Parts: sequence; structure tokens; C-alpha cells
Amino acid sequence: MVIGAVAATSYMEPVFTDDIYVIVLVDSDEEYLTTFEAISQEAESQEGMHQVLGGVPVQLFPTTIMPLYRDSLDGARLARLGNLRVKIASAEHLILLYLLAFREKDQLRIRYLLSNIDEGRLRHLLERFDDGQNTLAGRLQGLRGTSVPREREVAPPSGPDELLP
Repeated sequence: MVIGAVAATSYMEPVFTDDIYVIVLVDSDEEYLTTFEAISQEAESQEGMHQVLGGVPVQLFPTTIMPLYRDSLDGARLARLGNLRVKIASAEHLILLYLLAFREKDQLRIRYLLSNIDEGRLRHLLERFDDGQNTLAGRLQGLRGTSVPREREVAPPSGPDELLP
């Protein structure tokens, strides 16, 4: 199942990404290792944690390392990406995965995805997968107070203000 920016393009305008994240259904670490080795044999090369397949870096995530990955796979839907039909994570699952990583680009994607979700489903997922301190819910609440940039609008730099020459 595809997650990340490639999956998000099914719910919003395409965004630039230079890699693909894939959740792999396995029941054990040994099964994942066997799958990873088989994929490595087909890969053109390896770049850090990515296997390069067809010129594209692909990072694999086994369902055994996080219950949210398995749930994302169970709730996936079929979508067309180019000439392929692949499973992609639901918008609600993508939001939780983006809340975990919480990079600047993830925060932007969350704001866009919020208009395409089932609020009840998102609340249910937060109840199931958030930590005891409600970290994900707090991050989401903070983002809901910010607006989505309009087309061609650029976010201000995150560093201290500087005068331009």
C-alpha cells in the first residue's frame, strides 16, 4: 500500500516528491527480511533506507513495526496512479501518519487533506493511535488554527526575520 505524498495526490493537487513510501503486509520480522531481500535483488541500487526501483527511491515499512501501519492497510482503497491500480491509505490515515512525522511539508499536506475527511473517522483513529499525552491531537488542534496557503502563496521562512538587500 502506498502512503506519503504519492498517496496524498489522490485527495489533493499533486505535490512534488522524489520518493515513494510503501507499507508491506508481513506477519513477522523474518517475513519482512525475506521480502526486503527479494526486493533488494530487483533494485537498481540502495540510497540510505531506500531501494531504487525504476529510478525511483522506495522506502518500505513493515506492518509489524506500528499498529497504525496495519490499520492503514486494512482501511486502504484502490486508486489509479498513472497506469497502475494501487492501494493507498485513506485521507484520515495519511493525516495521522503526517502528524507523526510532523515536518513542515507534512503540516501543509494535513491542512489540505482536512477538507476531504470524515471527522468522526479521524476522531476514532486519534482515540485508537494517539499516545497518552495526546500528542497527535494537540498537533492537529494547533494546525486547525492555521489556514491553507492559496495557489502561488508562499509560507514565510521559519528562521528569524532578515532584511533583504
